[in-house]
Amino acid sequence: MAMYSMVAADGSAYGPVDEAGLTQWAREGRIVSTSNIRCEPGGQVVSAGSLAFLGAVFGAAPMAPVQPVAAMVPQTIPRNSPAASMHQLSEFSVALVVVLQIVTLGIFSLIWFGLMADKMPKLRHDDPSAGKHIGFMFIPFFNFYWVFFAYTRLCDRIAEQRELRGLPGESLKGLAIAACITAMIPYVNVCVGGLIMWPIFFGMLQSKVNELVLVTQQQLAQPTT
Repeated sequence: MAMYSMVAADGSAYGPVDEAGLTQWAREGRIVSTSNIRCEPGGQVVSAGSLAFLGAVFGAAPMAPVQPVAAMVPQTIPRNSPAASMHQLSEFSVALVVVLQIVTLGIFSLIWFGLMADKMPKLRHDDPSAGKHIGFMFIPFFNFYWVFFAYTRLCDRIAEQRELRGLPGESLKGLAIAACITAMIPYVNVCVGGLIMWPIFFGMLQSKVNELVLVTQQQLAQPTT
């Protein structure tokens, strides 16, 4: 049986689903005629409008010429596009996030939350990738700036995903900035930052991600009317 996955501009894939599932996505507006669709088996990436069984949904002639993938994928995704809310974030225990933040001296949180950068659609040209989010933290002196930028931008991106799913944005930028400031001050960075501010920040951030994931799953599971 042929299966299909939607490929977002950041390379993330959503699916796979069969013809009926892909048709349902098209009717709900979750994909448009220019959305990139990976076909299995084979792995060929085509535009949704080129698939014959979606022609009636989009009201366009099937088998439109297929452009190279690089030409079809924009650098960023418009905020009003259905793909803008197609994240791949996952749930995780808030309590365990707090414990691992303290036990691993922040290494777990750096990696876990850094990887979230690649699990959300890129809505701005300077939204960092997971590699940049994590890697730039190890650049001497530059990382003093980067820690502020990376975590405030992560808060913004999560808040945007929540808003796109109908949840309050409630960005944690203020708490992120406070935690970053404590990281700049000797002794305070351990006693206050490492044991209090960062665990609270990461715990609250994971809580908001968990709520977002739950609502997203509920919305995607809703049948078409």
